[in-house]
Amino acid sequence: MLLATFLFASSATFAWEGMKMPPLHVDGNQLKDPGGNIVKLHGYAQTFSPWFNERGTQWNNYDVKGCLAYNKGIIDRIMEAGWKMSFVRMHMDPYWSNTPGKSVKGENDISAFDFSRFTKYLDEVFIPMAEYAVTKGMYVVMRPPGVCPHKIAVGDDYQKYLIKVWQHVAQHKKLKNHPNIMFELANEPILILGSDGNYGETDFKQLNRYFQKIADTIRAQGCNNILWIPGLGYQSKYSGYALHPIKGDNIGYAVHIYPGWFGSGHGYEAFSKGWQKDVQPVADFAPIMITEMDWAEKKYNASWGKARTGVAGDDNFGANFKKITDEAGNVSWLLFTSPEHLAAFRDKAPKDGKYTFLTDPEACPWPIYHWYKKYAKKNYPKKNVKRK
Repeated sequence: MLLATFLFASSATFAWEGMKMPPLHVDGNQLKDPGGNIVKLHGYAQTFSPWFNERGTQWNNYDVKGCLAYNKGIIDRIMEAGWKMSFVRMHMDPYWSNTPGKSVKGENDISAFDFSRFTKYLDEVFIPMAEYAVTKGMYVVMRPPGVCPHKIAVGDDYQKYLIKVWQHVAQHKKLKNHPNIMFELANEPILILGSDGNYGETDFKQLNRYFQKIADTIRAQGCNNILWIPGLGYQSKYSGYALHPIKGDNIGYAVHIYPGWFGSGHGYEAFSKGWQKDVQPVADFAPIMITEMDWAEKKYNASWGKARTGVAGDDNFGANFKKITDEAGNVSWLLFTSPEHLAAFRDKAPKDGKYTFLTDPEACPWPIYHWYKKYAKKNYPKKNVKRK
C-alpha cells in the first residue's frame, strides 16, 4: 500500500528495471497514470535492420538471434550509461516484412510487403524487443514498417496496407491492451488528396477520414492501446485537427520537429509562433508526443537536424525547443539520434576542450542527457522505498 501510494503521488510516471509499470491513459489533453497524475515521457528511438544498426556491421541475413542480441545489448548499454529513459519508439522495419530480393524504390514502396513475413517477424523480433524494453522500465511506441508515400488519399493502397497491419497488431494477444505499449499509426504523411481534387497539406477533413478508419479498425478488435496520430507535412501540420479531431478514447498526436521547422532558427518568438500555429490547436485538447527530433552541427555527421543548442531566446534550436515543450505542459518527446551513440555516452566533459558529438554542449546528446536526469530526479523512487 505504501509503495502504491508513493507511485501515484508523483507528478509524472517513473520506473526502474523489473518494475511493473502503471498503465497510462489519455484524460483531456494530458497523458495520466491511474492516480490521475500528469505523465510526460522522455526517450529515444530504435529500429531493427542491418543498415540502421551501425550500417550493416553488426548482423545481417535475417539473423533473428543476431538482431535481438545486438538491440537488447544497445538497451542494456543505454541504461548502463545512465540515461533516464521512460519510453522507446520502435520501428517495425520493412527489412523483415518485404520479400527478400524484391526491388523497392524506398521505404514508402509497399509493393514488396509480405503479410506472412510481417506476422512471423512481429512474433520473432518486434514483440520480443518491445517486451524486453518494458522489463527495463520503458513504455513502448510501435510504428508500422516504412514511411508514407509522398501523396496519400482516402481508400488508397497505403491506407489499406496500414489497416491490414494494425488490424493484426490490434488482435495480437501479446499486444492487445498491453498496459505499456502504444501505437503510432503512420510515419510522415506529406500531402493528402483534398475534396477539391488537389493534393495539399490543408484538407484535414480528408485526413480525419484516412486515420479515423484505421483507429476504428483497431478499436473494433477490442483494443484500447493509446494511439498517436500523425499530421501532414512530414508530421509538422496539425491545426486542422482542431475542427476534425480523431474521435475515440486514448488518442494523442505524434509530431516531428527538426531545426528550421516551425520558424525555429529565428529565435524563440518565431519558434513559439510556429508551434502555436501548427501544433497548439491540437495540444489544447490532446496530449502531444514528439517522435522525431535531434540536432547537432553538420561537422559531426551524426544527427538528422543541423543546429546548435544555444540558450532560450537566441536564434539556435535546442534550448528553445526545450522551453517551448516545457511550457506547453503536455508534451512527451524523444531524442532521435542513433542509439549506438547514446549507448557510447559517458558523462565526462573533455579536459582538453576538444569536443565530440557526445561531449559538445551545442549538440543534442550532452544537454539532453542532463535534462533527462533533471526530469527524472523528482519522478524516480526514493532510495528508502523498497520494491516488493
